This record gives sequence, C-alpha cells and structure tokens, in this order.
Amino acid sequence: VDDYVIYYIQALKQIAQTIVFVSCNHIENPECLHGLADKIIDEPHNEYDFGSYKRGYFYLLSKGLEENYDELAFVNDSCYGPLYPLKPIIEQVGECDFWGMTRNLEWREHIQSFFIVFKKQVFTSEIFKNFMASIKDEEKKLDVVTKYEIGLSRLLLENGFNFDYAVKYKPRYRYNITIFKWREAILKYHMPLLKCSLLRGKNTFHTTIVDWEKVIPDCYPIELIKKNIERTREKVIDCKRFKTARLFIF
Repeated sequence: VDDYVIYYIQALKQIAQTIVFVSCNHIENPECLHGLADKIIDEPHNEYDFGSYKRGYFYLLSKGLEENYDELAFVNDSCYGPLYPLKPIIEQVGECDFWGMTRNLEWREHIQSFFIVFKKQVFTSEIFKNFMASIKDEEKKLDVVTKYEIGLSRLLLENGFNFDYAVKYKPRYRYNITIFKWREAILKYHMPLLKCSLLRGKNTFHTTIVDWEKVIPDCYPIELIKKNIERTREKVIDCKRFKTARLFIF
C-alpha cells in the first residue's frame, strides 16, 4: 500500500465513520492500515475497482449497512490527494440521491466512479443490489467504464434517482475535466484529486504535465507523489497483471 494511499485514507477518516479497505491482490504491509481501516479484504480478482466495490458492499450488507448508515461511498486509489480539505468541497453538494466529485460528459453524462456517494434510498434499493451483483470480470477496461461507471449513473437516473457533483466545473465541451482540464480544475475550482494516470505517463496525448509540481498546493506533501511515480516508472501497467489496492469507504 503506497504512502499516498495512506495519506488519502487519513483524510477520509476525518469524514467517514467506518472504512473498509478492499484490495484485488494480497497486501504485503497490512500493518500500515491499522487504526485506519475497520476491515481489510485482500482477495485476488480481475474485476477492477467495481469488483472491489462489490466485495465491500456485500460485506457491509452482512454487517448491518442498511440499518446503521445513511451514506455509502465508493472511493479508489486512482487519484493523488486530497490536495485541498475535503469537507468544504463536499459541502457544495446539494440535495440529491447520489453524488460524485466530478461529472463527466464524455459519451453519456455520468458521475465518475473514483469518488461516488450514495444515499440510503439508493444503496438499499433492489436496483442497486442487483447491479452490484451483476459485476463480473471484463476483458477490456472500456467495458468496465461503459457497463459499470457509465452504466450505474444511467441506471439510477432512469429509475428516478437524481445526482449532483461537488466540483462545480462547467465545461464548454464534452470532455473529461480530470484529464483535459486538470490544471484549471485544481487551480480555479479547487478540485481536490489528481488522476495518477497523468503523472504515470498515461493520457498525456490529451494534455501536458510539464511543471505539474507548480499546480500542487503547498498543503499537500508532494514527495508522496514523487515517490509513487518513481516506484511505478519502469512498470508497464497492465490492469490484469499489476493491481493496486482499491478503497471502499462509508
């Protein structure tokens, strides 16, 4: 478990009552999660982040999720952060049934799944339960995005649930702001998360990461990012071979 992930969990701990940490590989250093994660599930699987979300969700259902909690959040480790405190950003969310950190207008409008929160009326519904049970191993990441990330938002909207998003960025075009406009999102709209893929050399044909260090607010320990970049620099990231831990919190 990388240090930037530990930092992220420490921030989540300030706003979350309980944290369940789910990894799709066995964790070599579980002691680093002591005092942070209330439950650790490290179970090898090839179902990407939604496969970890599924395992965490059904574990929590068996432990009284429906009776004891009002909100359920799915969060993964695909971002560095938080670059800014989470609470003021979350307070920008209005009344809704589910919400995310950002809205994506590519393909079809949806909430991006690296940080998405569901109210009780959603996570207790049969629609949601059936969707989570349907998650399986997909051969292509694109299938994961279309079936699960986009598919979940569309399913909930089609069944009468409504959403909001925390970072009130209003793009002129239909693009993913976490990639195409990541600098503006951070500097102008205080987007608290930066996609790891950018600094690991992926998605850079969409944008530039030159002088990325100047965009990171002083309050974030930038050495955590540099340490992770150095560790992953020589690896060819194949989602079927190199699995990083996924966060599941509520």
